[in-house]
Amino acid sequence: TFNIEDLEDYPAINRDLRDVIRFDPRIYQDAAFVGAIQCAGANARFNSLTVDGVRMNDNFGLNSNGYPTSRQPFPYDAIQQVSVELAPFDVQYGGFTGCNINAVTKSGGNDFFGSAFYDYTNDSMRGDKLEGDDIDNGDFSEKRYGATLGGPIIKDKLFFFLAYEKLDGVQQYNRGGADSGAADTVNGVSVAQLNEIADIAQSVYGYDVGTFPASLPVDDEKLVAKLDWQINDNHRASFTYNYNDGFTLSESDSGSSRLSFSNHYYERGAKLKAYTLHIFSDWNDHFSTEVLGGHFKLYNRQLNIGEPGFGEVQVRTYNNGSSATVYLGVDDSRQSNKLNYDTNNYKFAGKYITGNHVITGGYERDELSIFNLFIQETEGEYRFDGNCGNDNPNGCIDNFRNGFL
Repeated sequence: TFNIEDLEDYPAINRDLRDVIRFDPRIYQDAAFVGAIQCAGANARFNSLTVDGVRMNDNFGLNSNGYPTSRQPFPYDAIQQVSVELAPFDVQYGGFTGCNINAVTKSGGNDFFGSAFYDYTNDSMRGDKLEGDDIDNGDFSEKRYGATLGGPIIKDKLFFFLAYEKLDGVQQYNRGGADSGAADTVNGVSVAQLNEIADIAQSVYGYDVGTFPASLPVDDEKLVAKLDWQINDNHRASFTYNYNDGFTLSESDSGSSRLSFSNHYYERGAKLKAYTLHIFSDWNDHFSTEVLGGHFKLYNRQLNIGEPGFGEVQVRTYNNGSSATVYLGVDDSRQSNKLNYDTNNYKFAGKYITGNHVITGGYERDELSIFNLFIQETEGEYRFDGNCGNDNPNGCIDNFRNGFL
């Protein structure tokens, strides 16, 4: 278990609970692959994330980071404590074979308290060389800021806590044709060939393919609002609202022999809303109960950056003995792609203490409703990959101009 002192003292450059729990020796963080947490060697999809005991998982399994959203779905400064359970004996834990990561949010009290932070960086603060090669960082600025506030509404009775965090960030790229001078070049296509493809798309088909940007903006916004009600000495209740909306960008088709114009990129994001009501009761010195009701709704989105209505186009090129495929238009898997789901969680648990024994029992129910639309190539996929080779490096570009597949 990591308490508030650990959360404040440990280096958390990404403002993510994974920055802290990675110090647990039972855990491995795959920093090379979206920072996923592997517990005892298990894939991150086998873990469960709970916030105040309520599951907040990627119920469709699209994400590799262990979250239902692009980043941690709640503000870092909203966390009071986080624990990692690999093989708990408590019957109330379930729904995972890797580990359960439980975050406990802060609550208000009789005294007002709060915090604020601000992070800033820009292109001049980033390195511009890698092993002697120049790197074009573009012209960008990135900032992240947030605040918390907690205190009483009615002293000794009703309390509130608020936490907010916002990222106005960037995603960097440095890819281009063989002679572009980019850090990551695709040798099978030249800058002249790329310019010719872009000109054809605009003049013949009326489509703007975009560019090869050094950076593109991304953002992420999180909010937690919590009310705690001390009903009397034996009963208390809490209500929590959690909101997150953020996205990253994907190049879609990349690699040593594939190069995408920016309007082939797509936004990969989600909007999350979660509501949780807890009631805790101590009926006597021996018997206590917990009642929980939760609703979790997620809208997943995978939206192409470019204008819709223009299908995916692939153009084969040859340059100095190497070949490549250049991509433009709407990615074939993003042309009809929509996902959202709702989860309802109900729980009643009772605990009875008798002598040296604790008897626990209860009922829990999860309801999951999913809508998923996924149809590839509804706007078309067109491949211009014939009649070209080392002896005719621009043959497929000519076919693209003339509309010959």
